[in-house]
Amino acid sequence: GLNKLKKYASFGQTEQERLEAEMRFFRGYLYTDLVKRYKEVIIYDEDLDNIKKDMPVSSEAEGWNFVYEDLKFAGEHLPVDKTPNGRLTSGAAYAMLSRAMLYAERWDDARIAAEEVMGMGYKLEEKENYSNAFKAGSQEAILQYCYDKSSTVTHDFDGYMAPGGDKALDGNSMTGGFGTPTQEMVESYEDKNGNKVDWSEWHGTTTKEPPYDQLEPRFAATIIYRGCTWKGRVMDCSVGGTNGAFMAYREQSYSYGKTTTGYFLRKLLDEKLIDVKGTKSSQAWVEIRFAEVLLNKAEAAYRLNKTTEAQSLMNRVRGRQGVNLPGKSSSGEAWFNDYRNERKIELAYEGHLFWDMRR
Repeated sequence: GLNKLKKYASFGQTEQERLEAEMRFFRGYLYTDLVKRYKEVIIYDEDLDNIKKDMPVSSEAEGWNFVYEDLKFAGEHLPVDKTPNGRLTSGAAYAMLSRAMLYAERWDDARIAAEEVMGMGYKLEEKENYSNAFKAGSQEAILQYCYDKSSTVTHDFDGYMAPGGDKALDGNSMTGGFGTPTQEMVESYEDKNGNKVDWSEWHGTTTKEPPYDQLEPRFAATIIYRGCTWKGRVMDCSVGGTNGAFMAYREQSYSYGKTTTGYFLRKLLDEKLIDVKGTKSSQAWVEIRFAEVLLNKAEAAYRLNKTTEAQSLMNRVRGRQGVNLPGKSSSGEAWFNDYRNERKIELAYEGHLFWDMRR
């Protein structure tokens, strides 16, 4: 740990500071998860050899101060390097600090941390497909974990999440279909002109086709829906469907790869993987990317009454190539509602929505 590094290490100063920065990044990262859950936590500092049974619980403010000091130190002593899948970088530390300080409601600190990242030359992924933003090799990734089939460092995400109908194609020995987006989520997407879609006609019985083709590009990149193409097959997502079958909620003990909502998850899956039984998944996990940093700063700016700055940052995310949505000119509470929806859509299924709603 840190205590032993400082006591016994014989590295040069630069190397020792880098190692300390890496340790303090992970401590700050893990304490962010602790404090956002429990508010008051026990702060274990450097010396873990002398832990007392009756150690006091910190205040929430003390917990966030601890996180701030760790991530700030990491940002100041880690190398500035935009490679996201190697050792930790200064950009990763400041990006994580921008996230943590939103939970702490320390808006100035969140904004300043985001500015540090923006000054390092990161860019939004501007290839035609929005889904490239959370794949290995994306210029938008700030911190990602890369898997490697050749070293058998893999995962089972596709086995759990791919539509159950993939079994006939790829022999998936797992059930699939564990993640099924809801109709409420689908209705959160605007149309391609940035307007809210009226779904009331589809809340009853109708034979009219849902307006899926009218929705903005991030919808089709995130969700498998009836009529879309997945692995070369047109999806059914309906009762008795061959390529994606629907079942009523709790109709049976397990869904066995069927969908209870009419949708399957597309985002984060590997459409090129057609042998799920014989080959496990290897797509990267992007822990933090540049779009989130821009949205973090937008929220901090809004809280600091910097309306024009907040609008500009969110509109930068909306307007990039591959999304091409018009900007939002709303202000006040209306803008914040627009922002909440934008964050929900942009960062969908990347692990943010539950905690964003909590905070």
